[in-house]
Amino acid sequence: MNMGAFCDDLINRCIRYPSAAAMRLRIARLRLLGVHIGRRCWIRRIRVPRNPWDVSIEDGAALDDEVVFLTTGARGRWPKVVIGRGTYVNRFTMFDASDSIAVGHDCMIGPFCYITDHDHGTVGSGLVAEQPLVGAAVRIGCNVWIGAGAIILKGVAIGDGAVVGAGAVVTRSVAAGQKVAGSPAKIIGTRFSLTENPRTPAA
Repeated sequence: MNMGAFCDDLINRCIRYPSAAAMRLRIARLRLLGVHIGRRCWIRRIRVPRNPWDVSIEDGAALDDEVVFLTTGARGRWPKVVIGRGTYVNRFTMFDASDSIAVGHDCMIGPFCYITDHDHGTVGSGLVAEQPLVGAAVRIGCNVWIGAGAIILKGVAIGDGAVVGAGAVVTRSVAAGQKVAGSPAKIIGTRFSLTENPRTPAA
């Protein structure tokens, strides 16, 4: 190794090591608070404002800066937000759960996305803020790609291998392999025939 390469390697190590140590401390703190975090996860500065026991992050998942997990309601038997193994969530994405949001393995979720399983009731002329939440579980399959700024609303199920375009507002379920875009999201194509067996990683 020449001197220039040696110096570059040394500088890179000096940059990486404090960051890696900080991440290990961050993960240890989140675990102590009650967040379930699997092995070999890459966790940047995420936010869990309350109910840390409602969040489960499986092996090998990666969460970038300012990902937010916001959960509402009484503590249940199971976590309200589950991020599958090997899934990557980009910066400033928010999971807002009162019921259940489950993300499968090996997904990619872009920055500035909003995924929620509820909204407010709107019956009558009273204050919306005083009405109870209306919830329905959200299910995102495996090997799904969700583009930047997409919004996934309550009751939606997204099948394995689907693609959600940037800025899409998904109000209805998306079948396996479908590509959707727009507001509200509409089908714009497919990645594979729905009768095919897509090459998603084994569960």
